[in-house]
Amino acid sequence: MPSTQELDAQAPSAPLQTERVHLIDVGPLFENDAPARERVSTEIRRACQETGFFYIHNTCISDDLIGATLEQMQRFFSLHDDDPRKRAAHSSLGPGGTGWGPMFCEPAYQPGTVAHLESFDLSPPMEWVGNQEQAAKLGIYPNLWPNLPGFREVVDTYYLAARQLGQALFEAFADAMGLPREFFVTRATRHAPSTMRLLNYPGQRRVSDRSNVGIAAHTDFECFTIMYQTAPGLELTDNAGRWWQAPANIGQYTVILGDMLERLSNGQWPATGHRVGITPWQRFSIILFNALDGDCPVAPLPQFVEAGRVPEYPATTQGGHIEEQIRRAEGFRDPETRSYTED
Repeated sequence: MPSTQELDAQAPSAPLQTERVHLIDVGPLFENDAPARERVSTEIRRACQETGFFYIHNTCISDDLIGATLEQMQRFFSLHDDDPRKRAAHSSLGPGGTGWGPMFCEPAYQPGTVAHLESFDLSPPMEWVGNQEQAAKLGIYPNLWPNLPGFREVVDTYYLAARQLGQALFEAFADAMGLPREFFVTRATRHAPSTMRLLNYPGQRRVSDRSNVGIAAHTDFECFTIMYQTAPGLELTDNAGRWWQAPANIGQYTVILGDMLERLSNGQWPATGHRVGITPWQRFSIILFNALDGDCPVAPLPQFVEAGRVPEYPATTQGGHIEEQIRRAEGFRDPETRSYTED
């Protein structure tokens, strides 16, 4: 497949009904209580079977750390685009797209769309991997940092805490899918290209249309994504392909499924389509993509392929899939776009 091409990107959305919200206390994932951890995995399985996404709270990330990260985002994104502190982190200065991505530079996940957001992207710490040549083979690149005292320290601290949450959820997903508990964590090591994005969606009077969006409809390329949002605007698909307006005031985080879980499960755990419209209010979003190692082979697991049937997905690797999807989206983006487009 993958799923991005299959999304009905223009389909209308509806408010997510309260009874369809799965809010899961993931605190037991950080405790030595096997029955409690099993209950969390059971709730995750139910949520993914019924909707394909869920909300979590009681994580290992403190509200104070979230608040500090949002303060640093406000400092950075409020800088003028010509400010040398901001331009020093311009993504064009590095080999792998880390650092600051200005407005209108986001890849176009759907043809003919322009994303109205700016970003700050970071890879795992280089010391986790080795030298830059080794890291690049795994899809990991040096991080670019603005000259803002305190910014790197706070963002790095958040990243490490988010990775800890991601590893705990990897174990829970393995349990939920009937796999050995260590299945994912042995394939999603410190060599995984699990990148983090700080996103700024500025408030605008214009409304979304077929061309102008906050971010175009797509599925994520990794196993699952942990999303923090400060305001409404996010829309998600359920397992039936219907679009829902995701609340922003439930739990701490939204968790959605990505392409790798869909492929490993031969489509039984489908990736969550998502998009963001243009809103009159500013939105900040903090995104952690939880990936497998870049050279990890990915193909439908035998237990998810019915006897006598062929797998629905060809074999790939995590890194190869990311490269393919980014190349596809970059091909849709107009490099000259610097303002609103018209139908």
